[in-house]
Amino acid sequence: MKRGVLTLLERVAIAWEGVELWAEQSWTRSAGLRARLAAHGERIRCHPLSWGTFYVSLYCALSMLAFDRPVAAWLKATITGEIEGFFKIVTRLGEAQLYLIPAGILFLLLMLAAWRAPSPQARARWRQWAVAPGFLFLSMATSGLISNAIKTSLGRMRPRYWFEQGLYGFEPFNTHWGMNSFPSGHSQAGFAAMTALMVIFPRHAALWLSIAVLVAASRVATTVHWLSDAVAGSWLAICVTVVLARWFRAKGWRVGYSSYS
Repeated sequence: MKRGVLTLLERVAIAWEGVELWAEQSWTRSAGLRARLAAHGERIRCHPLSWGTFYVSLYCALSMLAFDRPVAAWLKATITGEIEGFFKIVTRLGEAQLYLIPAGILFLLLMLAAWRAPSPQARARWRQWAVAPGFLFLSMATSGLISNAIKTSLGRMRPRYWFEQGLYGFEPFNTHWGMNSFPSGHSQAGFAAMTALMVIFPRHAALWLSIAVLVAASRVATTVHWLSDAVAGSWLAICVTVVLARWFRAKGWRVGYSSYS
């Protein structure tokens, strides 16, 4: 009986040693993993747009395969009545002409004033004021052209084809409205405008970001676009606007509102 008790204790001790060894090895491996994650985090910090584009592209590919249709089906069955009406109103804030036309007109008027200015100092001041609307216009126009080129090239079918005919996929180089779902143009326009406004008026960044997110969400909530369409359009606009903001600053063209005071 005593021999049996000793054997049991020995087994417990051996098992405990195994647990300690496993914990030590796991801690060593996790420390290495933490170090690799920290190094990767530093790479992302140094090149946020490049790595962000990689992960957004990866997500969009996965979403097209696994998430887009279930999310669209759930939203179609859930978003109705006043909530749907709210999103249909919000989605109008993603219409590009709301920002392109006023920004373009304001830029031209300010440049005209600079041309007619009576002194070099006044001319420089008018030109400085023209930078912000010019930046907004260029951010929207550039990201919009890229978005339209991708839309036509890929020819992704909009959700309506899946709901009405069970069709899901791509028909490349198609200019028909129903075949240009990816990326979302409203999401691109909304994020381009609001990201530009975040650069121009950084004090109200939370407001601009909230509007941009609502616009992108409205395209998915009303099932006009797939989830990946809105994500891609939003990220495209962010990338283009950030790159342009860096370019403007490199040229010495101050965009932010604080630079006018």
